[in-house]
Amino acid sequence: MSSLFDSESKQSSNWKMILIGFLVLVVVCSTAFGLYWAGKPREKTAEEWLAEEIRDSTVMMLAQPIFSGDEFEKQILGKGKFQWFDRKKREAYFSYPQAEKEEFDGFLNKYFANRAKIEMGAESGGKLKIGDFSLEISPKSQYFFKTSIENFKIAPDQTLNFPFKNVNYTLNLTEMKGFTDNSNVYGGKLIAEASTTKNQPKIIFANHGIMVAKPNEPSLKRLTDDLLKDESIAGDREKRIQRLVDFVSNEIEYSYTEAVAPRETLKRADEVLMTRIGDCSNKTILLASLLEQIGEDYVLLYCPQHITVAVPQGNYANENKLDFIYENKPYLIAESTLPGFQIGKTKVGNFDRLINVNYVQSPKQIDLIFDAKSYTYLNFW
Repeated sequence: MSSLFDSESKQSSNWKMILIGFLVLVVVCSTAFGLYWAGKPREKTAEEWLAEEIRDSTVMMLAQPIFSGDEFEKQILGKGKFQWFDRKKREAYFSYPQAEKEEFDGFLNKYFANRAKIEMGAESGGKLKIGDFSLEISPKSQYFFKTSIENFKIAPDQTLNFPFKNVNYTLNLTEMKGFTDNSNVYGGKLIAEASTTKNQPKIIFANHGIMVAKPNEPSLKRLTDDLLKDESIAGDREKRIQRLVDFVSNEIEYSYTEAVAPRETLKRADEVLMTRIGDCSNKTILLASLLEQIGEDYVLLYCPQHITVAVPQGNYANENKLDFIYENKPYLIAESTLPGFQIGKTKVGNFDRLINVNYVQSPKQIDLIFDAKSYTYLNFW
């Protein structure tokens, strides 16, 4: 027969077992919960999202040197060269010139997060090969490698500098992203289609206004402030506009290559400034973008195989007769492809082309271009 004492002992033992089991369950659940949260992807901060967008924009610019230029690449990569970008795989190919291993290691450590994710080119027949891509071995390309763009490190807060004769154009990478993602330009549909009769082919051309920068774009605002800081032209509208025309006409080289290319090459204002070159299309886009920063009215005039800017006449003389009536107000052509062009004064050899205006556009009115003769609006697609 069991005693009362024995009964209490057994009860106590049972409670201890239950308590131990409960504590074990708590520990197991806590561990599992901790492992779940440890393994769950952490949400990125706004700064991290911005850094990724800046990196992707930088890669896109490096992959298109016609829009970014050699100086951009040098300021971003130093001695490194960007060779190719595989968009589908999001892989970038780089090269580096002849250098000591220590220097090359320093380059890799600076620009790439994980060196284990870098695939180096294998030497074969005087070339460095990675899959279907190859590069001739030379003093300019001793190293050849690829990696994912996610492994590519870019300091998002860096500022680029492009010196001109009397001013510097500075552009930080956040501002550059504002151009590449089109948030700082007017935007719209790329192709304009002019109405014609049934027996004539359709006339299509690029909508240049989509590339014009909006007012208060920071990098262009700094540039215009610098260009117009001379107190002698403060408050003088005509001199201020002429100063901007002087800058574009004199310091941006005219590109015959772009002019005769089979396809239109439209650049944003920052791209014209980084490359320092442009045809009539891109000089016009830049000048219009600068005029936006000082709140000056203007229109784009599409002429035969040419495009130019016109500004309200105001106090300008009209000696060269390069005028155009818009909204019952006289406008004068501000031609940016002719170095030294003076609004209202400079006479040009291609006079007939400039006064034979086909279409007119104010980029503020997105996707709106009208025929200068019939006043009908064009279609877009």
